Amino acid sequence: MFNKEKLLSAFTQSLKEMFTVHSHFNQWLEKVGVELTDLQFEKLSRYLSLLKAKNQQVNLTRITETREAWIKHILDSLMAAPFFKKPGMHVADIGTGGGMPGIPLAILFPSAYFTLVDATDKKIRAVEEFARELNLKNIICIQSRIETFAHHLTHREQYDLVTARALAPLRVLVELAVPLIHPYGNVIAYKGPEYISELGMATNAIKTLNAEQPKVFQYSLPEGMGQRSLIQITKKTVSSEKYPRRDGIPSKNPL
Repeated sequence: MFNKEKLLSAFTQSLKEMFTVHSHFNQWLEKVGVELTDLQFEKLSRYLSLLKAKNQQVNLTRITETREAWIKHILDSLMAAPFFKKPGMHVADIGTGGGMPGIPLAILFPSAYFTLVDATDKKIRAVEEFARELNLKNIICIQSRIETFAHHLTHREQYDLVTARALAPLRVLVELAVPLIHPYGNVIAYKGPEYISELGMATNAIKTLNAEQPKVFQYSLPEGMGQRSLIQITKKTVSSEKYPRRDGIPSKNPL
């Protein structure tokens, strides 16, 4: 559980810093057509405070400076907002780590249903606490390897959207994520500027998993904090039951 005194101190400091970020943050979000309510902004700020406090117990992030966290964690997570095309979408955030991009997106889209998955028990328990503290009723958390999770009938081919941020090379991610989306659903992979080489190596995996050729959306984070890209992979037909292969095989022997 959280140390209440430390959490209150961290939250108070975050509130002070929040006011220096608020106006800039809304300007950044305008570029992707996103508008936040005051309550959503407060929840995002509180999430960063919770993340920073919990990070002292569980290694969730190396980024703890407030402004950098707003840009590299929150803003970057919300760059997938244009892919939320309708209310009530079912979204899986795989390899969620400290809850990104799942928690920021769940705050932004309260009508969507999010399943946050991670193989590490300590991380998924932390994310569960965050969701409870933030009163996010649209999140469930599951501890599992994706290779196993993707073969559960309650999850296989049930999602409109799968997000993955810094999880695995693209050719591995395709095998893990595509079986989770229904035909014409989308996988959104968060990548850096090195995506071109990953795309080249993922050609066979994309073909094998019956997906369309990826679309790439490039963007720059504010204040020179890096070049990023989102890779959209759309599924064409039902996935073979062979995929994903057993735990660890996709990364050891990529398609």
